[in-house]
Amino acid sequence: MDSQKWVVLTLTGNHWENTWELDCEPETFDSYGDADAALAEHLRECQWAVAAGHLDDTPTRDAFRIAPCVDTFLTA
Repeated sequence: MDSQKWVVLTLTGNHWENTWELDCEPETFDSYGDADAALAEHLRECQWAVAAGHLDDTPTRDAFRIAPCVDTFLTA
């Protein structure tokens, strides 16, 4: 069974970062398809927020990337 997790990365300045959180933890997805569906939902919600006057504009799909999750460990 494939245990690969996926993340949605957001372009922040010149860097791609995982800024998505769930319960104060970085959000990961069990498949590329799950991550893609979550991103599509996020973009739809942004479009609705623009239509309702809560946001000035909707981010474009190219401001996001779906990538395999890579654990990073920081050492002192």
